[in-house]
Amino acid sequence: MVVKVLSGVSWYIKELMGDNDYKKYCAHFAAHHPGTEPPTEKEYWKQRWARQSANPGSRCC
Repeated sequence: MVVKVLSGVSWYIKELMGDNDYKKYCAHFAAHHPGTEPPTEKEYWKQRWARQSANPGSRCC
């Protein structure tokens, strides 16, 4: 029971912090761009941060 709760808390924190975003992006990329190599994780985060900086929208920080 404790392991299940800790696993759920760990999942929630990773989702909140964006730790699983690259993995989700790769799955999406593979589905929509078959046969094409996705960017590396470093390139993904660099592009994402650049996009957020260029289009800040509404966010707390």
